[in-house]
Amino acid sequence: MRESPHFQRRFSRIAFGVLNSPLAIFIVALLARLRVMEQLLPGNAWRGFYANNESARIAWAVASGFGFSSPWPRTPLLPTAVEPPVYPYLLAGIFKLAGAYSDLSLWLAVELNAVFSALTAVLLYHLGRRVFGTSTGMLAAWIWAIWLYPAVVSIRLWESSLSALLLVIALLLLLKVVDSSLTWRWLLFGGLAGFAALTNTTFLSLLPPFWLWLWITHRRRGLSCGKLLWPSVAVSLLILTPWTIRNYATFHRLIPVRDNLELELWIGNHKGVAKLYEFSNTFPLIDPAEYNRLGEIGFMEANRDVALQFIRQHPGGFLRFCGQRCYAYWTTPDPSQWLPISMLAWVGAIIGLWRKQPDAIPFAIVLIMFPLIYYATHTWPTYRHPMEPVMVLLAVYAVLSALEPLVWRYRAVDGRGRVVTE
Repeated sequence: MRESPHFQRRFSRIAFGVLNSPLAIFIVALLARLRVMEQLLPGNAWRGFYANNESARIAWAVASGFGFSSPWPRTPLLPTAVEPPVYPYLLAGIFKLAGAYSDLSLWLAVELNAVFSALTAVLLYHLGRRVFGTSTGMLAAWIWAIWLYPAVVSIRLWESSLSALLLVIALLLLLKVVDSSLTWRWLLFGGLAGFAALTNTTFLSLLPPFWLWLWITHRRRGLSCGKLLWPSVAVSLLILTPWTIRNYATFHRLIPVRDNLELELWIGNHKGVAKLYEFSNTFPLIDPAEYNRLGEIGFMEANRDVALQFIRQHPGGFLRFCGQRCYAYWTTPDPSQWLPISMLAWVGAIIGLWRKQPDAIPFAIVLIMFPLIYYATHTWPTYRHPMEPVMVLLAVYAVLSALEPLVWRYRAVDGRGRVVTE
C-alpha cells in the first residue's frame, strides 16, 4: 500500500526535527563515546590510559600532597612545569574524589572527556549554522557525533577533548564579540582565552591574530574598539599571571605556562632522529637518569642547546624534517581519511574567504596558526585533535558548496521533469 503524501510530509518533518535537534546530537554523540569506552576500558586501564601519562602522574602527585610535580615515573617528587595546569588539576580532583589511579577515577575522567566531545558536536552545529548555514552545521555535527575516530580520541586521558571544546566555544564567542559593544562579552572572551592557554599552550598562537582581527574589523567599520580590546587582553594576561608567578618563584626564570618547548624542539631535531615518532633513549619516560641528574631546567636547557646546534649545522635536514612533520600533521593517523579531509578543510576556508565572508577569517587563522609550532618541533597524531572539529566543519562546507549548483538545478525542475527556471 502506497503511503499518503501527508504521511510522507509528516515523517519528513519529524526526521528533520530530530536531525536538527541539538539534544539528539548530544545524546547520540555521548552514547557513541560510552560504547567506545565499554570496548576499550576493561582490561586496558593501566597500559592504555594510566601508564606513560604525564597528566595522570602529576595528578597523582597533587592528590597525594606533593604538589604539581613529578611528570614521569622514577623521577624526584619536585615541582614541574612540563604540563599546563588545568587538566592535571582536573584529574587531581577526580583522584581526590575516587582514588588515585583507581578504575572509578578512570571511568569518571573518560566519561567527562566524552561529555566534552559530545558538547563539541552540539556547539559545532551552532557554529556552522551561524557562519555557513544550517545544512553545514547539522551535517558537520552529526559527522562528529557518530564518527568512530573522534569517539576513540575523546576518551584518551588527555586535554584534547577539552581543548577542542574550548576552541569551538572561543570561535562562537569571538563571532559574537565582533558585533558587540558589550564590555562583559569582551571580558568573557579574554577570560576564556586565558583559561584555554592554561589548558593547551598552543592556543597562545591564536590569541594575537584573533584580537588583531577584532581590531581590524572594527577599524574597517569606522569604529574604535580600544576601550574594549585592551581590557579583554588584560583579563587574559591576568589569568595567566598567577601560574607565571608560580613558575618564576619555583624555577627563577620566566615561564609563562610550561617549559617543555625546548624538549619538544629536541625530540624532533637532533642527530639521532630517524623517524617522526621515535623517542631517544634519554627521554625521561624511557630513561630519567639525565633528567634526574640535571634537574628540570638544566635538562630542558641542555636539550635546547643540542637542538639549536643541530638546526645550525643541518639547516637542510631541519627543513626536511619540517616538511615531513607538516605532512604528518595533516594526514596521520590514516592518510586515506585525513588527507582528503585536510584538503577539503583548506578548500572550505578558501571558499569562505573568496565569498568575502568576514566570519570565515578566524577559521583560516586556526588552520594557519595552530599547527606552526608542531612543524618546527615535534608532532603526534593526537596533537591535531583540538582543531579537528573546525576541519570537519570546513570540509563539509566545501562539499556542500560544490553541490550547490546541482541542488539549485534540481529545485528548478518540477514534478514532471520540466525545467521551470535556468
